[in-house]
Amino acid sequence: MKLNKLTICSISMLLLSVVITSCKKSFVELTPKGIIPVSTFYNTEVDIKSALTGAYSSLRPIYNEQYGFGEIPSDNTQTYGESEVLYGEQDKLTWTSRSTNLQNAWTRFYATIAYANIVLDHVNTPTMTAANRNSYIGQAKFLRALMYFNLVRMFGGVPLVLNEITSESQAYSYNRVTAEAVYAQIEKDLTEAAAVLPASYTGTDIGRATSIAANALLGKVYMFEKKFTQAEPILAGVVATAGTLLPYDQVFGLGKDNNRDIIFSVQYLGGGFGEGNTFARNFVPQPSGTTITAVTGNSNNIGTPDLYNSFESGDNRLNTAIGVFSSGTLVYYYAKKFIYQSVGANSEGDNDWPVLRYADIVLLYAEVLNENNKTTEALTQLNLVRTRSNLAPKSGLSQADARTTIYHERRIELCFEGERWFDLIRWGIMVPTMTAHKTNYPPINGQIGNIVSTLALYPIPNREIQLNNKLTQNPGY
Repeated sequence: MKLNKLTICSISMLLLSVVITSCKKSFVELTPKGIIPVSTFYNTEVDIKSALTGAYSSLRPIYNEQYGFGEIPSDNTQTYGESEVLYGEQDKLTWTSRSTNLQNAWTRFYATIAYANIVLDHVNTPTMTAANRNSYIGQAKFLRALMYFNLVRMFGGVPLVLNEITSESQAYSYNRVTAEAVYAQIEKDLTEAAAVLPASYTGTDIGRATSIAANALLGKVYMFEKKFTQAEPILAGVVATAGTLLPYDQVFGLGKDNNRDIIFSVQYLGGGFGEGNTFARNFVPQPSGTTITAVTGNSNNIGTPDLYNSFESGDNRLNTAIGVFSSGTLVYYYAKKFIYQSVGANSEGDNDWPVLRYADIVLLYAEVLNENNKTTEALTQLNLVRTRSNLAPKSGLSQADARTTIYHERRIELCFEGERWFDLIRWGIMVPTMTAHKTNYPPINGQIGNIVSTLALYPIPNREIQLNNKLTQNPGY
């Protein structure tokens, strides 16, 4: 089942609540026909639930493109001539503070945060059961935490907005707080969300954030902070709910959404409703025409030869994860796991985007056990992923060798899913890994730029600094 869609009326109301561009006072004071003013909304539980569904809906454009920040810059994927104009600067590590893609991401993250804040500020107005109110609060806090997790990984310390914005002057009054302060708020939101959210849903509510999702994200956050002592029990609790990992080919594909390997995903719906994904349009090799899917692609997020060759012999994930298409002298290792043949139009993909999967959490648990000097236990968790992938289990490794093996397993398991770049940064190996990648990079569209440590953070978008002179720029930009 797919999450219910927000009505156009509710979307218009939500957008009215956040002033993000300059406008004349006379316009601000008008209430256009067909728009419901905030003062007359949020009076019923249906209003709150519709507003919350709008927050979920805002995830769709974000995760249509999030791979561009978490995968394309890494050694996993690359652009080609036909996709250079879209993501070439991310592939070549040549982005600047004026990059449109970064500005769009920033705006979308804060729009979702704004929607979550609106729910949290108004949820106590209508009459409803305590269980429902707590669920709405927990879901809004989860979504806010997820957006701040994206922001802090990409930009470091950012403005921390925790209440509804009602004026332009308020919107541009925030200073950047430290990354530590952002992480502290994420931890708080997720801890509080996990305490009140249900463990599962039924019917049309399937796809909403659960207590398991909140704890899974919290454990992941702790790993990025290198808080291994805190991460271990949280990840252990999530892994205990996993059961047997699904075979890889049952995790991805049309009709396989919300399977038991999925902890939280962005819900897409094909069929002409404007709620579908663009994965086929993005990931299919352009020269393939309509031989792979019913639409012609843009060759984005195409795997590198190094990624393809990193799969071990006999790994049964390879055929599900990567398709191979040749065009003249070019070989495209495309993201087969996100593509299906019958997609009806460019933006009408029906399959969901996994944000949190059990296999991801199992590997994080293996990693934290190893970092906490429990290498034997770590290999037990690692082998849950390896044996389900038709690979021999690992045993007798040193802590250092286990660490290297876990890093490799995450690369393979999560390829194309927007995790690799952020993993390289949190492991502290981005510069050497990308330097090696640059040496082997096929010069299809030029050369990768300078590999420097300041690339670990993206620049604050120039437009944001122009609008809010309290914002400072990240080093190196």
